Amino acid sequence: MAKVLVIDDELGVLDLVDEVLYRKGHDVVLAESGGAGLKLFRQERPHVTIVDFIMPEVGGLAVLKEIRTLDPHALVIMLTGYGTEERERQARHLGAAEFLDKSLVLHTLGATLDRVLTRIGRERRQFPRFLVQFPVSFVRDGVMIGEGTGCDLSAGGCTVTSQTSVQTGEQMELHLYLLDHEEPTTPLMVGSATVRWTVGQQCGLEFIGVPSGDRARLLQYVETLRTPGP
Repeated sequence: MAKVLVIDDELGVLDLVDEVLYRKGHDVVLAESGGAGLKLFRQERPHVTIVDFIMPEVGGLAVLKEIRTLDPHALVIMLTGYGTEERERQARHLGAAEFLDKSLVLHTLGATLDRVLTRIGRERRQFPRFLVQFPVSFVRDGVMIGEGTGCDLSAGGCTVTSQTSVQTGEQMELHLYLLDHEEPTTPLMVGSATVRWTVGQQCGLEFIGVPSGDRARLLQYVETLRTPGP
């Protein structure tokens, strides 16, 4: 069972989604506006948030952007009654996990939610994350394009806070300076990483190519975080 926050200004849609998810055994929290939804998100910290694309005052994209600022790893499903490729592109650029047509909610929402929860659960089991800060350098085509502070490290990727301009899907080389390493001035060279999401001054990067020697160092470092000393 998951806690699901649903944000939509149409009461009929709220009732329908509530009924579908209740029958699936989920704990559902409802909000009738973007502002109310953000307040509930801060209070409830749901596992998944379902957001209507078009709402008065605070629209769906603004809600999605604020949620990603509050929690870069938050799972968000966007709903729309007027889906277009451009709207889907905007939502996915801001990190939406899924983009659904309201007319198909009754038939597809339950399966979509199950798929999202299963995927993120698998990723978290495969790559457990640890809060740790370390300097990061971004390298594109052999040229350093910026620096930042890494955190939320795993064997599969990391979150970086930086003003470096990157885009979702972009690939680059990373230099991670793991502070607790025996040689903290020697960077861990991540041969290739891809930007999974970006919002504000934060981005999430997935390691897709790490030289064998550095991979061993990375795994050893992550293992020390997993099993801290007495």
